[in-house]
Amino acid sequence: MVRSFVLASVVAVASMASAENMQSFALSGRIAGLHEGDTLRFEQVIFLRRNREGAFDIVVEQPDTFFYKGMQEHDQVYRMTFHPKKGAPRMGSRLALTLIITDGDRIRLSGSVGKIYYSRLSGGIYDEPMLAESLRLEDSIGKIRDDYMRELLAAQQEKDTARAEEWFHKVNAFSRAKSNPGIARMRDARKAYVNANPAGTLSLLVDALERIASTPVEQSRAKYDSWSRELKDTYYGRVFARELADMERLADGQPVPEFALTTVDGKKITEKDFKGRYLLIYHWGLCPGSVFIDQYVLRLHDIYNSRGLEVLGLTESLDMVRQNYERLPADRKVPSDGVDDIRPVLEGMLRHPWIEVEVEDFPDNKPVMDAFRITGWPFFALIGPDGKIRARGFGEAFDKSRKVLESELGPSEE
Repeated sequence: MVRSFVLASVVAVASMASAENMQSFALSGRIAGLHEGDTLRFEQVIFLRRNREGAFDIVVEQPDTFFYKGMQEHDQVYRMTFHPKKGAPRMGSRLALTLIITDGDRIRLSGSVGKIYYSRLSGGIYDEPMLAESLRLEDSIGKIRDDYMRELLAAQQEKDTARAEEWFHKVNAFSRAKSNPGIARMRDARKAYVNANPAGTLSLLVDALERIASTPVEQSRAKYDSWSRELKDTYYGRVFARELADMERLADGQPVPEFALTTVDGKKITEKDFKGRYLLIYHWGLCPGSVFIDQYVLRLHDIYNSRGLEVLGLTESLDMVRQNYERLPADRKVPSDGVDDIRPVLEGMLRHPWIEVEVEDFPDNKPVMDAFRITGWPFFALIGPDGKIRARGFGEAFDKSRKVLESELGPSEE
């Protein structure tokens, strides 16, 4: 009896100590168009391996407004999604609202259901004027892009190919317009905020953490070294340090991570199968970047395959590519970003001459994505004959891979 009482007391004390370390916060909002029964779902963003886990739901009790009081273990990044009681939310270019909450924050959202993921944030870190202005300009650009994307999605749902092509080009032209004065102001505001905070801020840390897998490791190291000790000691500062260590293990000159894959024809392969040859890992999909660069990867393979280059293609689903190819009209060209006609591009993707691996359709292949920290398309990793990483990243890694092959295997014969 005495022993049980002591144990119960210890548990109670531990629970009290845990509760004392918890952070409190409050969320409120004035969102025009919210209806009773609508749900705002919040997930915790777990940056280690880019996972998320459920946190809490807010069910709207009164039209156009909500309020919530909560507790959290540490400063936390949340991802909020909107789930109406009736119907489906309108789709656009932004699929969630991301926000950072710290101890004692009273965060307020204001906006409308139609643009709920562009709601204005205030309270907590969002009361800092330079950050608020930077986010305001980013959202103003995002709303325009969102309108374009919704037009594109609506045309696709209505199977209006001509209108879908028109809006597809508008989306890409808007995003790439270097002369767009709004985009220039947004970039200037962001640069001013960065320059005003040389020792870093929580917002800048989280932004760097979101991009760490695609940022050159030396840039991430330089950022981390410039941050204040206080920032490094925060929860996300410690997460960044662990992520940075992982990325440094994938830097040029480091050994290739171990991997085991099953190809689309059922063959088992590992990194050891490519010893003595160059290996270019190419993660591709149905995205403008892959559509544009696929021809150049094919050309590189054709030139250097006989000289010691293997290409390993990773894609989510070849059947998805096949279905999109079969939907294309047979009587006319379908232009896409960077190409006059996407039909021969998709046809070529279905006939890649290299080793092909599906990721979504073969779950056991998914760990390779994490091993190389692959976060998008098109993504590349070049492994040398000695099993060392020579390049890793997006388009810049492909350019570097091409230069390495030209330098070490001889110039192309074009």
